[in-house]
Amino acid sequence: MSPLDRLLAETIPIRPQPAPGTQARDHQPSHWTQAQRDAHWQALCDAVGTPGAARPAERVNARQNAA
Repeated sequence: MSPLDRLLAETIPIRPQPAPGTQARDHQPSHWTQAQRDAHWQALCDAVGTPGAARPAERVNARQNAA
C-alpha cells in the first residue's frame, strides 16, 4: 500500500457524539442568569466608557456552530 493509499484510507475526524444522558442542542443555554449577563454587560460598558450602551441582539449562527 502506497503512502497516498494509507492517507486516503484514514478515517476523517468528526465531532464526537454527545455523552450518554445528554441531548445534542443547536445552542447551549447560558450558565449565567439574565441578571448576571446584564450586570456583566454594564460593567463592560463602564470599563470602555460607554455607559448605557445597547446590548447586541443575541443570535445563533447555526452554520458556524455546525462545524
